[in-house]
Amino acid sequence: MWLSMWRVLTDYSGILLRGLGVTIELSIISMALALVVGMVACLASLSHLRVLRYPATLYVEFCRDTPILVQLIWVHFAWPGLFGVKFTAWDSAVVALALQSSGYLAEEFRAGIESIDKGQVEASQSLGMTWLRLMRRIVVPQAVIRMMPGILNQFVTCLKSTSIVSIIAVPDLMYQAGLIASATFQPMQVYTVIALVYFLLVLIISFAVRQASKRLPRFGSFGAMS
Repeated sequence: MWLSMWRVLTDYSGILLRGLGVTIELSIISMALALVVGMVACLASLSHLRVLRYPATLYVEFCRDTPILVQLIWVHFAWPGLFGVKFTAWDSAVVALALQSSGYLAEEFRAGIESIDKGQVEASQSLGMTWLRLMRRIVVPQAVIRMMPGILNQFVTCLKSTSIVSIIAVPDLMYQAGLIASATFQPMQVYTVIALVYFLLVLIISFAVRQASKRLPRFGSFGAMS
C-alpha cells in the first residue's frame, strides 16, 4: 500500500500540484472577498438604522446557519435563474465560500468592535468625531488586531471547505484526486495521499497562525499598543 501511495504521489505530482494551486487560490480569493463583505455586514448590523441593521443581521444568520454544501448548490444552480447571470463553476465556488466565511467574519468583527473600551468611543465622540471616522480611525484597527487569530482560523476553515467544490467540477485538489482514482483504480491509496496533503497543509498554516498570534501587538485599556 505504501509503495502504491508513493507511486501515486510521484507519478501524478504535476496534477496534484495543479489541484493544490487551485485550492489555495480559491481560498485566498474567497477569503479576501469575505473580509470586505463581512466588515460591511458587521458595520451595518451595528448601525442604529433598522433598514441597515435588520437585513445585515438576517444575512449573517443565513450565512452561518446554512451548510456550505447547500450554499454551493444554491449559488450554482439557483442564482442564474434568480439574477439572470450565468455563473461558472469557479464563480459559484468563490461566491459560496465567501458567503459562509463572511457570515462568520462579521461575527468576529462585531465581537472585536464591541470589545473596544467604551471610554475611547466616548472620548472620540466628545471631540466631534463622526461615527464613520470613529470606526475607521479608532475602533476598526484595534478590532482587526484583536480578532486576527479568529480571522486566520477562518481562513483555515475556508481552505478545508474548498474540498466540496469538486462536486461542481472545479479542478481543485479533490477533483484531481477523483480523476486519478478513476484512472488508476486505486481509490484507497489516492484518497489517503490527499488526506495527508490536506493534513500537512492545514498543520503548516495552523502553526503559522499560532506563531503570528504570539507576535500581534496588544492594546491597553485606552488603545495604547504594548
